[in-house]
Order: sequence, then structure tokens, then C-alpha cells
Amino acid sequence: MKKKWIVFAALALLLLSAGIYFWGPSAVPPGQRQLSRLSADNFADFVSAFDAEPQAARLILLVSPT
Repeated sequence: MKKKWIVFAALALLLLSAGIYFWGPSAVPPGQRQLSRLSADNFADFVSAFDAEPQAARLILLVSPT
């Protein structure tokens, strides 16, 4: 019974740590804009930032969970 509890506690700790790592606050290098999620509300900001420097290389990466 104690072994099951230890395995359960270790798994819960692992899931909690993964959640904090992936959904916790993120840091960016100095001088770079903060990370944000693209939505209909902030799409105009994205377009203006994307078109700000026409000589710079730009890359958009779309990742789908399926």
C-alpha cells in the first residue's frame, strides 16, 4: 500500500512540475517584446509588428496539436 502511495505522489509531483514549467511565466532576452498569444483582439498588433521591418527575415510557425 505504501509503494502505491509513493508512486502516486511522485507522479503528481511530476505533473505539477510539468504544469509549472509549461504554463508558468516565461522570460525573454533583454530588448525583445514579451511573448503573447495570438487572438482576434491583438491581431492588429501582430500585423504592425510583422510589417515593421520589411528587410528583416520573418518566420511564422503554426503548431497544431493534431
